[in-house]
Amino acid sequence: MRRGLEQGTLPDVWNLETPEIIKEVFEEYYLAGSDLVQTATFQANGVALRKHGIEKIKEINETSAKILKSVCPENACLIGDIGPSGDFLPPVGKASLDDLQNGFQVQAKALEKYVAAYHLETFSDLQEMKAAITAVKNESNKPIIASMTYKKAPKGFFTVMGNSVQDCNEEFQTLGVSVVGANCTLGSHDFIELAEVLRSVTPDIPISVKPNAGQPELEGGVLVYKQKPEDFANDLKQVLEYGVQIIGGCCGTNSSHIKLLRKEIDNYIQRR
Repeated sequence: MRRGLEQGTLPDVWNLETPEIIKEVFEEYYLAGSDLVQTATFQANGVALRKHGIEKIKEINETSAKILKSVCPENACLIGDIGPSGDFLPPVGKASLDDLQNGFQVQAKALEKYVAAYHLETFSDLQEMKAAITAVKNESNKPIIASMTYKKAPKGFFTVMGNSVQDCNEEFQTLGVSVVGANCTLGSHDFIELAEVLRSVTPDIPISVKPNAGQPELEGGVLVYKQKPEDFANDLKQVLEYGVQIIGGCCGTNSSHIKLLRKEIDNYIQRR
């Protein structure tokens, strides 16, 4: 939002409306030391875009991928980002699995030509995630990172739909995803414990984690994340000890968080 995105505006449309800003953001993350940078297409699936009256699904996804490809270094990767639909399946909502799968498949088809892998992230319903995985597999043989979002409860970590880490990751292994993980909802400190749980239930599969920059605070009607990059990186230094293969930042993080995280990763590799 510091670049002028108004609250309530769908960020994905900026791929078409302000491509120069999207390019600057991508470049910032590569310069900060990122090996993997995602397309700016978190809500660019068929279901989410159509709720906003937008039909340019193919155009938004392809444009974002082309912008990212134009700044992607030879030794880095371009990842196709796919988020949830924003709709709920029965009994909570009225969405159908076929509609959700079709919406994700249109997006995957648009991204397939450009990306090295897909990151399906911030899903809170295992059934919707399974629909997204199936959709991508119908269009691609490339690696899939399947990342759920969990809350911390007295008996462990669960999605808001009640899915446990173990249940999710067992399903992911059955479906043949390449990487399992978690992102969003929780801050970096809680991810220390969550990373341990992820590793304990999936000892033989690569793990991805992307915490938020702490918990948000409401200021003037806007959610603000205040965790300092130093504290974020220090927490994730401990997460690295669980053998996490992909590590980054979600809500509230920026290239400053990633730059310090990169230093911790390099130090960790040197110590091994």
